[in-house]
Amino acid sequence: MLIAPLTGIRAVAAFWVFTRHFRTELLDAFPWLHPLGPLMNSGYLGVDLFFVLSGLILTFTHEERMNTAYTWKKTVGFLWLRIGRVWPLTAFVLLLFGLVFVVEIVFSSNPSIYVGQLDVWRLVQHLLLIQAWSTHPLDWNGLDWSISAEWIAYLTFGVGVVALGRFAAVASRRTLIIVAALLTLPMIIVGFGMQDDTILLFDKDSYSILAGIVPLRVVTEFWIGALLALLLRDRIRENRPVSFPFPTILAVLIIAGIYIATALDPHRWVRAGVSTADQFYKGTDLIASTETIIVLPLLVALVATLAVCRRDPLVRLLSTRPLVLGGKVSFALYLSHPLVIGTVLAVMPRVAGSPPLTIIVVLLGIVAAWVFAWVLWRFIEEPSRKIARRMLPASIEV
Repeated sequence: MLIAPLTGIRAVAAFWVFTRHFRTELLDAFPWLHPLGPLMNSGYLGVDLFFVLSGLILTFTHEERMNTAYTWKKTVGFLWLRIGRVWPLTAFVLLLFGLVFVVEIVFSSNPSIYVGQLDVWRLVQHLLLIQAWSTHPLDWNGLDWSISAEWIAYLTFGVGVVALGRFAAVASRRTLIIVAALLTLPMIIVGFGMQDDTILLFDKDSYSILAGIVPLRVVTEFWIGALLALLLRDRIRENRPVSFPFPTILAVLIIAGIYIATALDPHRWVRAGVSTADQFYKGTDLIASTETIIVLPLLVALVATLAVCRRDPLVRLLSTRPLVLGGKVSFALYLSHPLVIGTVLAVMPRVAGSPPLTIIVVLLGIVAAWVFAWVLWRFIEEPSRKIARRMLPASIEV
């Protein structure tokens, strides 16, 4: 399996999310990034890319072994490995957020903002990874909603892996393609009906999770990835790569699709109470069109072609050592970058009016986000994953 480009694209997906959250600071330092506004606004699509990747990689890794003399213990083993992979780092970053809240309560001039964040019951829900299963505003680490969503996908995989194996045995390639294509439709239809800048997550005119959107989004996209694994498995194992540069072409089409969807948005559906000053920052529109979800089939095709194409410029780029390492630490970057951005926001007023210092602070923020992510990956995420694997009985092959 061409694991290198699939790992490298994780770095791109995580940094895409980062640019959405860091876009105003990037525009402060580099005003010439203004044309990239629609691309940065659409950074939430990096999460959709993660969901598809997760389904493909986990299915390719676990489906056959779990279906060989299947027992319920294999599902438990699979879920245990997923706990070891995502829970320790998620919990550790949550504790860091709690520490930040306590520090802000002690030293902030308006501590009431942070007192409200210290909701112990919500912390328990975050630690149980169920915080995004119900309608609620994002809190604590607002980004770990997607980890909560992934748990829904893991549970469906654990109970549906046998059905997946039987389906793989009888379904033709055409059937797999058709079903995968049909699974892209629910989020496209819903996305076209959602309010702009709800980032395919929030309810209308609020910052609470839209009822039902999390399971719809993660389950459809995860199982698209699972179907891709079935579709591509033989080609990957037989080492029959595709020579045509599909990934590079698809990447260009994805970028073009985002700009076209933004430009052709029939109306800018802005949240109630959002002023023009809030919508535009230094001339850049910060409201993302949810119609950009139209590129989902292209994202799916990109993941598929990255797995089987070799002679392609994008595959070669994503397979370079820096991007592969970036892919390995991408989960840590995704979870922790709000902490780094918060630090940058605290420093920015001190350098206001000095373009050179602003550039330095922003660049240091980008570097710090990646370095901090590497530290978390090296000393929390990887050791935890290895410990969980060693604790799994040898009799359970998943």
